[in-house]
Amino acid sequence: MNQIYAIDWNIGAHMRFSQKIAPTITEAINCGMYTVQFFMGNPQSCNRQRISEEDIKDTQLFTKKFPMYIFSHFPYIANFAGKSSKDGLAWNGNKSVDAFLSTIIKELEYELHILSQIGHGVVIHPGSYPDREKGHIAVAKSMNSINFSEGSMVLLENCAGEGNKLCGTFEELKFVLDNIDENKRQNIGICVDTAHIWGKGDYDLRKVSEIDRMFDDFSEIIGMEYFKLLHLNDSEVQLGSKKDRHACIGTGHIWQDSFDSLIHLLDKCKDFNIPMVLETDGSDMFTLAKLSEERDCDNFFICAPCIEKCKCCKQL
Repeated sequence: MNQIYAIDWNIGAHMRFSQKIAPTITEAINCGMYTVQFFMGNPQSCNRQRISEEDIKDTQLFTKKFPMYIFSHFPYIANFAGKSSKDGLAWNGNKSVDAFLSTIIKELEYELHILSQIGHGVVIHPGSYPDREKGHIAVAKSMNSINFSEGSMVLLENCAGEGNKLCGTFEELKFVLDNIDENKRQNIGICVDTAHIWGKGDYDLRKVSEIDRMFDDFSEIIGMEYFKLLHLNDSEVQLGSKKDRHACIGTGHIWQDSFDSLIHLLDKCKDFNIPMVLETDGSDMFTLAKLSEERDCDNFFICAPCIEKCKCCKQL
């Protein structure tokens, strides 16, 4: 990797996991990233990669010299409400569902233990269930069942409102938080994904005023102390489509016409010290580096085929 990006904001990208954490972090540092995210193993399996003490120590050494935010993303297939079918609600008497979910939670506990030593948290998709209230309560019960390592944190990510997926609004995230034991809330944070916000349709992120409204609502409903990470993605779909389709920055429906609200969002996250992660193919690092140089959006346009691709990031 020979491209180093100089960016004003605390941002990085989702990286390919190199079977070890230290090489993954090293590549992110060499790209000029201040934040990194990765799957700690196969994203299609909840069995997590076992990490050696040597790898942990090497990572700690690198981040001591080059401080950065480090997050992992737990596999999407995990459903912390149990199963999507009506008879699949967790913690409701179905022993097979509870046993299966307990196995997943053990793997999550392992990943949390590793990240507590070198990073800042594990992002999860809460799950899905037909009855939203019961589903959200089940997710909270799953969080209550976790044996958190000291300093570990789970980040609940908002969804785009697809089907029976849970935690699509700030109110629903707050409901889950309210049902988590008070002594465990210090181990819970929120990850906000812009493509999911757009897909849900509650905020038109093309507008600066809507960026402000989103932050104001988050502060009032949940509290800014829980806003731990932003997934910065454009969207292939229309506002309110109830679909999760990421696009590179400036090539989707959110920021294809103007970067005014994007720069405002970037600056808001900087003001609140919220790290950001890009989840596309790496070209977004180039886009944001150019934005760092040219803050006048009216004179700066991105032509998608001409964007330089970096090979360090993985299309999710």
